[in-house]
Amino acid sequence: MSYAAMRDRSDKVQTTRVLHGGRVYEAARRWGIDPDDVIDFSANINPLGPPPGVIAAAETSLRPSILRAYPDVQAFVSALADKHQLMPDEIVIGNGVAALMFAIVRAILPRRVLLLEPAFGEYSRACNAVKAEVITWQLTQQDDFTPSFASLISAVEKRQFDLVILNSPHNPTGALYPIHALQSLIRIAEENNTSVMLDEAFIDYVPRSSLVSLAAKNSKLVVLRSLTKFYAIPGIRIGYAVSGARLAGRIREQIDPWPVSTVALDAALAALDQDEFGSETRRQNALAREEFSGALRANGLQVFPSAANFLLVKLPRGSGAGLESFLAAERILIRRCDSFRGLGDSYIRLAVRNSSDNLRLVCLLEKWFRGNVED
Repeated sequence: MSYAAMRDRSDKVQTTRVLHGGRVYEAARRWGIDPDDVIDFSANINPLGPPPGVIAAAETSLRPSILRAYPDVQAFVSALADKHQLMPDEIVIGNGVAALMFAIVRAILPRRVLLLEPAFGEYSRACNAVKAEVITWQLTQQDDFTPSFASLISAVEKRQFDLVILNSPHNPTGALYPIHALQSLIRIAEENNTSVMLDEAFIDYVPRSSLVSLAAKNSKLVVLRSLTKFYAIPGIRIGYAVSGARLAGRIREQIDPWPVSTVALDAALAALDQDEFGSETRRQNALAREEFSGALRANGLQVFPSAANFLLVKLPRGSGAGLESFLAAERILIRRCDSFRGLGDSYIRLAVRNSSDNLRLVCLLEKWFRGNVED
């Protein structure tokens, strides 16, 4: 990708609300049904969770004697430090990954940011909040939405960015970036006094690709981790960031003194012990993802490679209009991707659910396409 293909959109501050998936309660009210009856393919939540141990921990924390005390993050931070072989002062706890990224950007206060798109919309909002100049690097379908890291490194060396924002596995495509390529980029960024924020919200599906251990050793790298998607507890907001102690301290200064509840802390602490649940999740997700993507391709859809628990799907030309309404009649939510820059209404993102739900959606899509695909 040439430098000319990068776009400066610092004068196009996003003032509207970023669209997100998982709007189950809103859909249930609109359809007049119970939220449990909504089949949600729009949010990438583990269909096997929450684990029983996590639910039990959350319920135990609701005792009056516990609720009367302020939250204490120390036990959770210590457990994370043991899990990742880190020091406690290299870990920052926050009210979910989205809240942490805003705190990180405030701590760094970048003037120029390199953002790979399509991307999670909150990245732009966080940069706009500090009036940063955002330069976008457009990922393309032809490259399966994976950047040329040699070109990225060259851009970092020549363009004087203060911050580069990445996520792997990438959302909304599911692409997993090569770990050696990420390491090379991060090393060059540090040499050029450029910070890197790496969002690993879905890395639990490919844990060996995590760069958490590198973050504590690199003065310019921050890695974001989420527990809510993998353990199916998005209603309990908690996430964490890992970086060198000095940068972690600056990030911590941007966060409320009690950023998460006792219920969230106890549930997250229990989640760290769910090794068997994690292994079974990865096994079942890999099987279901392969089966789901194969069935979608058999119906003529283009499905992009994914290392996570969701699939980016390109619809046949002229078939997207009205699809959401058609599926709404079946009480099914999907995630249209026209709100992601660089994608249009021909793309949808589908969570990988259980086999019966996945098959039901495939059958409905086949029915829809038979009547709506242009010749």
